[in-house]
Amino acid sequence: MSPIADVLVIGGGPAGASTAFWLASHGHRVVVVERRTFPRSKACGDVLTPRAVRQLDAMGVDHVAARWHRLDGLRLHHRGRERSVDWPRHADASSVAGHGLVVRRRELDDAVLAHAAAAGVDVRFGHDAIDPVVERGFVRGASVRSALGSTHEIRATYVIVADGANSTFGRALGTSRSRAWPHATAIRSYWHSPRHVERCLEIDLDLVDRTGAAIPGYGWIAPMGDGTVNVGVGLLSTARDFKGTNVAHLLDGFVADVAPRWQLDPAAATGVVRIGRVPVGASVQPNAGPTYLVVGDAAGAASPFTGAGIDAAYESGRMAADVVHEALSDSGPTALQQYPKLIADTYGDLYKTGRLWARLIGRPRPMRLFAAAAVRSPRFADGAVRIMTGTLSDDAFALPEAATWAATAVLRAAPEA
Repeated sequence: MSPIADVLVIGGGPAGASTAFWLASHGHRVVVVERRTFPRSKACGDVLTPRAVRQLDAMGVDHVAARWHRLDGLRLHHRGRERSVDWPRHADASSVAGHGLVVRRRELDDAVLAHAAAAGVDVRFGHDAIDPVVERGFVRGASVRSALGSTHEIRATYVIVADGANSTFGRALGTSRSRAWPHATAIRSYWHSPRHVERCLEIDLDLVDRTGAAIPGYGWIAPMGDGTVNVGVGLLSTARDFKGTNVAHLLDGFVADVAPRWQLDPAAATGVVRIGRVPVGASVQPNAGPTYLVVGDAAGAASPFTGAGIDAAYESGRMAADVVHEALSDSGPTALQQYPKLIADTYGDLYKTGRLWARLIGRPRPMRLFAAAAVRSPRFADGAVRIMTGTLSDDAFALPEAATWAATAVLRAAPEA
């Protein structure tokens, strides 16, 4: 049976929509199958870093007309002290926007996938990719169940796996998360607040466990600009009592702490959503096969520092589109083997730093020292934010770049450190 598309994309979230848009822009026939119907809610902190905004700009998504709320910087908070930090500026000003955004995922994902459809992508909602179609050892599409329950095959020359953090399609192809890497979990909801129009994302470093010991995680308050704020907590699996920590109780305590200064009613949440387990640090492998690539959360591409992954989803989708375009143009399937190197070159050193970082702050004392330094020292705060947001430059002697180089050297010499 002949393929009906050049590329089949499994999943219509940020990574899938980005890949599909760029491939369609190159003139290729692209089908996206998405098991949900958009718009749909998605558990997320709703914050787009300047890296993510840059990708929206490159795709031509008009976030200004959409009136999504702008964030001009961050505010770190610890034990009553605060430190405001502008979004980091990259040496190449064209590579990163100068501001962030806050937008509910039901609006964001719907808008970006609609933008891909306008570029020529065939988007099929309510279609669940249940099994790969494999022919002589090569993935050539998927067996798909429609919203009406019927099952049929969609064949394509190449397949992009973009079905999220719990990628069932990826696992069917043999992907798995490295147990040596940490993972993240989080929970968030919305509260009404008169401070909803502020243009600063607040990061709170005061999370503690049941004994009062500092834990490797953070709370956030993201003003939505629509009368509400997104409030949540994120936790790394390196926490001393990670398995015994109830993140719902952690959120309750955090909301009670911030309620006075944000004027929240702790009892008036508007829908709590748990974000489950999120693989981080490109910890899911393999991310490429002879005729398929794995992108975004399905590849564990989220930041090991924050657990946020929208920027890496858009970026990895674009990288995947570039190599698949080359494969479809004249290079053939061998072009897909460039993708793992592109991912390693883009995120490798930074994510190795995150690996060491996660292990270090899993201990209460280093976490307390980091939090205190972040609110006391402008230089330390700026450097920490640059590392955590992945906004590094080529200046090897700057603090964040030097720290990243040192962490990479440590892990090269002692991989289990």
